[in-house]
Amino acid sequence: MLFTAPVFLFFFLPAFLALYFALRGRRNAVILAGSLFFYAWAEPRFIFWVLSSAVLDWWLSRLIAGAPRQSAKRAWLTTGITANLALLLWFKYANFLYGSLLAMCARAGIGPPPLAHIALPIAISFIVFEKITYLVDVYRRVANPANDIFSYLTYVFFFPKLLAGPIIRYHDIEPQFHTRAISWESMRSGIARFVLGMGKKVLIADYVSRISDQAFQLQPEQLDTCTAWLGVLCFTIQIYFDFSGYSDMAIGLGRMLGFRLRENFCNPYIAENFTDFWRRWHISLSNWIREYLYIPLGGNRKGSTRTYINLCTCFVLSGLWHGAAWHFVIWGAFHGMMLMADRLFWRDLQRHVPRPANVAITFFLVMMSWVVFRCDSFRQAENYFIALFVPGRSAPNLVWVSPDIALMLTMGLLISFAPLLPRFMQLQNVYGALRWRPLAELLACFPVFLIALAKVSVSSFQSFIYFRF
Repeated sequence: MLFTAPVFLFFFLPAFLALYFALRGRRNAVILAGSLFFYAWAEPRFIFWVLSSAVLDWWLSRLIAGAPRQSAKRAWLTTGITANLALLLWFKYANFLYGSLLAMCARAGIGPPPLAHIALPIAISFIVFEKITYLVDVYRRVANPANDIFSYLTYVFFFPKLLAGPIIRYHDIEPQFHTRAISWESMRSGIARFVLGMGKKVLIADYVSRISDQAFQLQPEQLDTCTAWLGVLCFTIQIYFDFSGYSDMAIGLGRMLGFRLRENFCNPYIAENFTDFWRRWHISLSNWIREYLYIPLGGNRKGSTRTYINLCTCFVLSGLWHGAAWHFVIWGAFHGMMLMADRLFWRDLQRHVPRPANVAITFFLVMMSWVVFRCDSFRQAENYFIALFVPGRSAPNLVWVSPDIALMLTMGLLISFAPLLPRFMQLQNVYGALRWRPLAELLACFPVFLIALAKVSVSSFQSFIYFRF
């Protein structure tokens, strides 16, 4: 069930909110029931697996907390992590691993039987990450185990962040299950944030996706340099506004219910280097990688060589987390190498380079990484890079950019780079202090919502990009 789908906007959400505000003493039960229904609507056959896994986590967390010896705590933690990774490996990576085995066997003249296609449950990666986080935090005594299974299930299935994050730690949200402020201001800001995210997704990301999809689907002999550059620029805007739009909608829904979810994006395309980029892009994933992978591997505490190995390992695994394909691994390895370059020399050199140049260089390299991310294979990525940098390889293939698409692409670029404008922060602070700002934002929501709704009503289905992960 998409946040932008009419069934969500006009049936699920109104009914859920009506029950939520009517049953004041049972609001957590309403959240759990609504979240289970939300997940089962899309994946009824997989809800048993996720429920069973969550029950196992809750039981293991209590064993971890109550174990008298550290060895026993470690054993129960290992059991929980192994069970969660097994779930992820089977559903997300079995076909990928078996396909790689088939390719190697084919070269050797061996033909093992094919593996039946395994369907991927929605949000499996985000769910597994949060479940592992919970077990590790209980083991580290950063968090106490959930008092009851229903509290833990509410955390796992909390529908605003269920499908594509942000990734939330149990002890960050657990106090809000017991005490949270629900007011007119939280509802107003939640509605404004939700509509902002809907506008980013439907009115910018979905519009520019027409060009990016067309460019990346062209055959090599049809892809000219101009189309290739336009395609990757559109995808760069598409993936940011699509993913950050979902995060805005999730944060907005949380605020309507009285919850404060952490931010997941902070103007990533004005980053001056890749270290800065990963502080701004998918912040919850960056924090997860640092706290639950990079630091346990040794972080930067064991010398420069080990630090660089840890960085590359973390981002190779991050690439694999994004998708079960080798081009995602290469995408992750590229980001790991750029983070190494930051530490080795680039952050020192860029002190002598104007900020706009640093931003432009980083943005260009990020765009190149999106080529690998968007392509379906190495061969397609190779052909796309050739089209980008070898003019005249194919005859011009003019892509019709309609005025509405051109407008949305321009708006996407302006929004992405507006923070670079002089005195932008001062203007933002002045705007934030205006007494009429809350009312103006709420009034502005209506035309944005109506236009986005009209677009959804007449357009074909377009899922959020990160649903596949």
